Order: sequence, then C-alpha cells, then structure tokens
Amino acid sequence: MSATPAKPDRRQVRTKQLLYRALMELIKEKGVANVTVTDLTNRAEVNRGTFYLHYRDVPDMLEQLKDEVFESIRGCVVKLSIPQAMKHADRNEVYPASIRIFEEFARHADFLQLMFGAKGDLSFALRFRKLIESHITSQIDLKHIQAPIDYIIAYMASANFGLIMHWLESGRNQTPEQMSKLLMRIINFGPMVAFGIRDFPAPRN
Repeated sequence: MSATPAKPDRRQVRTKQLLYRALMELIKEKGVANVTVTDLTNRAEVNRGTFYLHYRDVPDMLEQLKDEVFESIRGCVVKLSIPQAMKHADRNEVYPASIRIFEEFARHADFLQLMFGAKGDLSFALRFRKLIESHITSQIDLKHIQAPIDYIIAYMASANFGLIMHWLESGRNQTPEQMSKLLMRIINFGPMVAFGIRDFPAPRN
C-alpha cells in the first residue's frame, strides 16, 4: 500500500503566498535586480529566518517561481498536436489542447506580465519563445519546404508568442476559447486570411 502524500503545511503555504505578493509588488517598484531579502521580508512581514527555510536568496526564489510557471505551461504546450489543430481549424472548431495553453497562461498572468515587462527578465521570455520554436520544429514536416527553415520557425514562434504576450498585456479581453480559435486560424490560413484582411484564395481551374 502506497503512502499518502503529506498535505502541505498551511503556515508554509501562507508564508510563500505573502512572500510572493511582496516580491511582485517590489518588482513593479524597483525591478528584478534591485529587490533584496530585507526588502522582501519587511514588505511581507516575515522574518529572515523563515525566508531562508524556503529560499537561499531572492534570485533563488525567483528561479523557483519561474521554473514552476514554465513547467506548468510547458506541460500544456507539449500536448498540442499541430496536425490535429489544423484539422480543427479546417472544420472551424476550437482545439481543446490550445485552449488549455491559454488557460494556463491566464492562471499565471500577473507573474508573466511582470517577467515579460520592462522591469522583468528578458531571458524568461526568450525561454518561452525557444519552447515554442522547439515544439513547432518537432511537429511540422520541414523536408519539402522551399524556404529557409530557420526563418520560418523564427516567424511562427515570434508571431505566436507575440499574440500571447499582447493578450496578457491587454488584460485578456478575449477568452481562452476565442484566442485559441484565432491562433489556430492564423497557423492554418495565415494572418491575412485569419484577420479577414483578404478572402480565401479562389481555387485554380
């Protein structure tokens, strides 16, 4: 009989929540590089000894948070099948796996907006862009493409990630379902058709 996982200590959970909220406030005010343990513990009203039970220093806390958020979103991205997404787009249907990606980005929106912003960490945004590049490369047959592959991948990854970033920055005024449908149409038909700037090309005789 397997052991039952221990329930998280409520005090530890609360302490981490207080530290997290304090870190977000201080990053907005001072930027990532300028937050100290003293700043953080004073703002969270947590003593330094308690902080050091969980983290070595502020960069360690931030790295743990970034890793947790990245892995939660990566777990959704790797489940997305681009061929399946294109089939759904052909039928004008929303692809459930892509909805889950937007839902996960939304769940971490406050943290991601800060990390992707001017006072955040550019390397974290690049980490997501590389994730999207890698997944596109693994999902698309590139053997017969008559164009520089690195440019194609760079364009697709930048466009997709740029759309997600704008959605976060603009307050997520579209639902995950609406964003999923838009993204799948862009992937399948290109931006000009997806945005209604031009009609579908007429079939050739």
